Amino acid sequence: MDVGLSTASFYPDYLTEEAIRLIGNMGIRKTEVFLGSYSEYSREFCQSLIDDLIKYEIDVHSVHTLSTQFEPQLFASTYRQRKDALDVWVRVLEGAQALGAKVYVFHGPPVRINTKPTLDFNRIGRITDELAGIADDFGIKFSWENVYWCWYSSPQFAVRLLENTKSNNIYFTLDIKQAIKSGYDPEEFLYSMQDKIANVHICDFDRNGKLYLPGEGDYDFQGLYKALLTQHYCGPVMMEVYRNNYHNYLEMQKAMNYLKSIFSDGS
Repeated sequence: MDVGLSTASFYPDYLTEEAIRLIGNMGIRKTEVFLGSYSEYSREFCQSLIDDLIKYEIDVHSVHTLSTQFEPQLFASTYRQRKDALDVWVRVLEGAQALGAKVYVFHGPPVRINTKPTLDFNRIGRITDELAGIADDFGIKFSWENVYWCWYSSPQFAVRLLENTKSNNIYFTLDIKQAIKSGYDPEEFLYSMQDKIANVHICDFDRNGKLYLPGEGDYDFQGLYKALLTQHYCGPVMMEVYRNNYHNYLEMQKAMNYLKSIFSDGS
């Protein structure tokens, strides 16, 4: 499995185009591009990144956005809200296509803290089928990510979603830090995703849930590697950390090398 680094790991210190150059100078050849605002949701902006991607020989596996800006409105009750959100969604997909991305990482609507929403999976499934179909038109996998503050905060969500959808273009992104924040073992999410995993977000943490760079916490990455193989996953794993998880880029490079020793070498 390839090991990549998300440009979100440099947020908010560097803009998207600056983060790509940093990743290139670190010798990393696989990335997830975090598009952080409306001005970046376009084919034109994404095309402006291509020269640097070619220069550093970086392959864009996936794209995700500042999802609260439009993803919740894709499930809105009014036609106008949904139409405006769909217009943004299409612009994002045009940009992702220009970058050569294979996957769009979807967060979905948020939930109020300490509440369990009553979800209408029949309606969610119908809209998800529509979104997945639009993504498929651009040659991009629609990949719903487990996020502790969104609808997909428990493994059962993936099971219910697949029961209520028909599209063959519905996949999942496994985020292990988000699984821990949700109160679950990451492997519970992994197995509920079945063979529909399209992307993996990597971070490390200790027994108290504090986040670290990979190799500095207690998480069993060897076990994750083996579990991914049981689900026939052979795509990349993407290191996605927060800015307060490291002090300098040498630490990030060390973490990347640690991950490569497990996932790239298969040791």
